[in-house]
Amino acid sequence: MKWPLRRRPRTQDVPAAGPVPLTGVAKTTEPGPVAALAAPGLVTAGGPVLQRASGDGSRVVALTTGAEPVILGITHRGPGHFVVDALDGRMRSGSQLVHTEGAFACRALAHADDRPVRALRIQADGPWTVEVTGLADAVVLDGHAERAASDVLRYEGGPAVALLRYTGAPRSSDGGYFLTDTFEPDGSGFLDELANHVGPWTGEAPLPGPCLIYARADGPWSVTVHPLES
Repeated sequence: MKWPLRRRPRTQDVPAAGPVPLTGVAKTTEPGPVAALAAPGLVTAGGPVLQRASGDGSRVVALTTGAEPVILGITHRGPGHFVVDALDGRMRSGSQLVHTEGAFACRALAHADDRPVRALRIQADGPWTVEVTGLADAVVLDGHAERAASDVLRYEGGPAVALLRYTGAPRSSDGGYFLTDTFEPDGSGFLDELANHVGPWTGEAPLPGPCLIYARADGPWSVTVHPLES
């Protein structure tokens, strides 16, 4: 699984006292609509919240739910800079889940592919919330799904072709980043990379099934599934 390097912003893009981007995938200056994570027609199990943390400013939050793969619901409601890094067992950044400005909401996959996440480093200029739920809370992909930013989907069909469309982040100088991976249904292992692009993009990729789909996106994206003929 790849963790691409993201460009460092220009000095005027980031306050002098603010964080700088590390490795990762989610950087945009266009706020993502918080309500869009509950788009009509897409089903989640609405499972119990296993852990919840909130704050207003920078913190390091230990994950206390064990080693099983989980979904992180991340929300930022401040006007300023917001960065979330997943820290490994030695408290080093293994990946960057979010790097954005302003109000934003997304969901991320943690503990997948035998890559444990010990804690989250949150650097924020405003209020934020992280809610941890089980994999049963993944959005069920039944033919087509449209999401506003990074999210975790569950595909329960057989081998198929996935048509992926990434709208891009218009206010981002590079159009934003789009990285989509598939994992075993229980999150235990990495299967394949479906997309890895900067800027708006449309393309097809083979979709193993059943599987989890984890898309890390700076802006809106969609996936349409075309099953293979039997």
